[in-house]
Amino acid sequence: MKELPIIFNPAADRGRAKEKLPKVETHLRELGFTPKFFLTSGPGEATRIARELVQKGAEVVAAAGGDGTLNEVAQALVGTKTALGIIPLGSGNDFLRSLLGEVDFQRALQRLRDGKPTPVDVGEANGRFYLNSLGMGIDGQIAEDFMRWKFLRGELGYLWAALWEVARFRPFSLHIRTDIGEFSLQGLMVSVMNGSHTAGGFHLAPGASLTDGALNLIAISHYPRIFRVPILVRVRQGKHLGLKGVRAALVRWAEVKTSRPLRVYVDGELLPRTAELHIRVHPGALRVVL
Repeated sequence: MKELPIIFNPAADRGRAKEKLPKVETHLRELGFTPKFFLTSGPGEATRIARELVQKGAEVVAAAGGDGTLNEVAQALVGTKTALGIIPLGSGNDFLRSLLGEVDFQRALQRLRDGKPTPVDVGEANGRFYLNSLGMGIDGQIAEDFMRWKFLRGELGYLWAALWEVARFRPFSLHIRTDIGEFSLQGLMVSVMNGSHTAGGFHLAPGASLTDGALNLIAISHYPRIFRVPILVRVRQGKHLGLKGVRAALVRWAEVKTSRPLRVYVDGELLPRTAELHIRVHPGALRVVL
């Protein structure tokens, strides 16, 4: 049997992931693996463990958790020969959905056995890598509400938090400079996506590719509150790109400046509030078992 190191986040999916550890172990053994689990106990620990495994020459490091767990593990894997394996145990699992169009637990485990390391692009924002999504503005605030309100879970929980912010979020002045031009607007949000989906299935960047060497910038202008719910529905369905007030572009780098510090949401995790972001893409910088 082949040994497989697994960085396992028992706190993923509001702590429900820890109940799935025996199931993960059973399935992996049936697939011919000898799983070696490394359980995390706090922020940053997954990165530390992954870095140690890379230094020991691990060919694959699997991350069991949500998008935030994948993000932490990837911090140590970007630019190395060690590939990332995905065991989806989060509430959103948007990176896997963006890669393959589905989130299937059993198939994800089978890919660890049958798949091959495939180079994918990685974003970087203010010195931190991200795999799938970056949002600033109303979506960052929605994410903060979702994480703060412990009773919320999954896509329905995100929708509840979104409705709350639709009613109260104040617009901000936004200036964006990129490799293809610059513009300013009064905004509700700006996202610079590597993948297509975020927030448990919102189709924010239709057609996005994780292997095209570019990022998908989407900026949504201020809308009166009465129009925000219909816009939110269109965003969920991926039917918003043709709307007036929605700017979209493929970029290799972007500088974002806002009139006030805003919450930033990256791969299912919150970053400190800031009024300035420096973002760029690293083509093919991470190997993922697919």
